[in-house]
Amino acid sequence: MKGKKNNYLLFVTILLYVSFGLLTSVIGVIIDKFQSDYGVSLSVAALLPFAFFLAYGLTSIPFGITMDKYGAKVVLLAGTIIMTIGSFLLYISNDYRIVILMIFFVGVGVTAIQIAGNPFIRELDNPKKYTTNLTIIIGIGSLGYAFSPVLVPLIQNSGYSWNTVYLIFSVINALILALLAFAKFPDVKLNENEKIHSSQITTLLKNPIIITYGMGIFFYVGAEVGVSSYILTYMQQIHGVENEQSFWEKGSLLYSAFPSKTALVIGFFWLFQALGRLIISPVMKRVGEKNIFVFHSLGTIIALIVAIASNTNTALIAFALVGYFTCASFTAIFSATINSFKENHGTISGILGTAIVGGALIGWVVGAVGETLDLKWGMLVNVLAFSYVFALAVWGKGKLDIINKQRLKNEQ
Repeated sequence: MKGKKNNYLLFVTILLYVSFGLLTSVIGVIIDKFQSDYGVSLSVAALLPFAFFLAYGLTSIPFGITMDKYGAKVVLLAGTIIMTIGSFLLYISNDYRIVILMIFFVGVGVTAIQIAGNPFIRELDNPKKYTTNLTIIIGIGSLGYAFSPVLVPLIQNSGYSWNTVYLIFSVINALILALLAFAKFPDVKLNENEKIHSSQITTLLKNPIIITYGMGIFFYVGAEVGVSSYILTYMQQIHGVENEQSFWEKGSLLYSAFPSKTALVIGFFWLFQALGRLIISPVMKRVGEKNIFVFHSLGTIIALIVAIASNTNTALIAFALVGYFTCASFTAIFSATINSFKENHGTISGILGTAIVGGALIGWVVGAVGETLDLKWGMLVNVLAFSYVFALAVWGKGKLDIINKQRLKNEQ
């Protein structure tokens, strides 16, 4: 089956990517609702993103090893089952501790899908189309990130509780699970460089590139979560913008579609990030990956400072622009690390995947600082984290612009 296009499984894989996008970005619009409904502090509510991204830190490498031993089907099915059960149990739960636990459970499922998804996609079409197919699937999957924040206020505007969104997610994942269960899977064989070798982890963790760029993933994902998860709460606490406020008059068609301006901005945050990745991809060939990385990582800091220091409307625009400027950082850090080594790419990817736990720790710190002082100070934590990413873009020793350097060498 290798090299033969499998449209059915490509379609199901796209659904999986959309699904984990929905589950990831929805956290940004439920924190304040969770806090209000259960009467908990902001630091307790901050455990929602903490629990979700803690799953990456604890399960990225184990899922990679499982993928190597048992194949993609086992990991993809396990991830989908976990997402389905976690979403449904969250919907029926009336205890805030169970909600936090189920958010972690869902995060475990999302981690499984991401770990198994990329090498699986290569086997569903001609391997020469792998990069193109992966970019397209990730791009379509990003619609889940953009749509999910808007879905919650739509549900509430229809008279249902916010946690009904997780009932919808459980149904979606159950349907995907049925599609996966009856699918005939190709035999996915990991390349040697895609495998995770636990014996290499200790040695690699002593390498300066792994340390500095692993911290780059840690701080980048932490700040990304620390911004996107708190936009709604920030605008409410600092600017008095309630979740029910819309850009349009009540009763209008646009109000019916977008009843919450802050949720819409969170949706734009993720949509602009996705569009940004599509925009910068061809531009990199002309101006270089490093220049793109430096420009966008600096733009992220500037946009976030503007959001913190500005009036209501400017802050809303600036928060959406933060989403755009984040489009280059993760892929640049990841690529620069992988390009710096001729082997052990699977183990390195596992280490970088584990560093996504920064989304748990930095996100929680933002909430804790926001509760102790206020969320302006909390957002400054994100500025510091993004500043590390900018420093890495300027002074990091990882290898970028490999293609451009090779082209120049050939021209000489």
